[in-house]
Amino acid sequence: MPEVASSPGRERLQAEERKEQIVQTVLRLVHERGADSVSTQLIADTIGRSQGAVFRHFATKEALWTEVLVWLQGSLEGVWTRALLEHGDESPLARLETIVVGHVGLIEKFPALAKVVMSDDLRHRYPTLNEQFQRLHIRYERQVTDLLKEAIRLGQLPKSTNVSDAAILYFCIIQGLGFQSAIARLHSSRLASLASKMFLFFVRALENVPAEAKTRQADSVQKRK
Repeated sequence: MPEVASSPGRERLQAEERKEQIVQTVLRLVHERGADSVSTQLIADTIGRSQGAVFRHFATKEALWTEVLVWLQGSLEGVWTRALLEHGDESPLARLETIVVGHVGLIEKFPALAKVVMSDDLRHRYPTLNEQFQRLHIRYERQVTDLLKEAIRLGQLPKSTNVSDAAILYFCIIQGLGFQSAIARLHSSRLASLASKMFLFFVRALENVPAEAKTRQADSVQKRK
């Protein structure tokens, strides 16, 4: 029987499937060995292909790591979308909790993500990658601050809440749990439940800022004016 040539559409699909396989392989190898130890040869050996096969899909290692970051961005956007659209009838703090639990759920499922984000070596070696990290963080921070402002407007948080400080504290929850997962080897099955507990502490902290601290914040704002 004559061989049937692959259609262009099928070839594109196969290429996308291979790229996805390579990205998932990178994430697994980062989890097992750390970001600095992932080479194209190791990737090729793991998927049973040649280095040339890897470079056919990613011309450089920077292009490969960029695709990993694109995958991370898409995954986070999925978390935001579910929180903002599927839970749109819930309070802003409930939606914010959905986002933090969803983000930590990604770390739980893909422990390598924390190592990729925390890798100074990657950011220093590939400056454009660092710029992408920064743009992603700015977009993420905007989602968080918008929900915090809405929570203040609706009376869920005190009017004196410093939104910038609260956003930093929010990201500290994720960074802390990411560190516990990537470095301290906290069992991933505990992350999601801890995320909800940490978020409760986060809200209680914002609700109970001492009066003296609120006064200092107000004085600081007044001086800047």
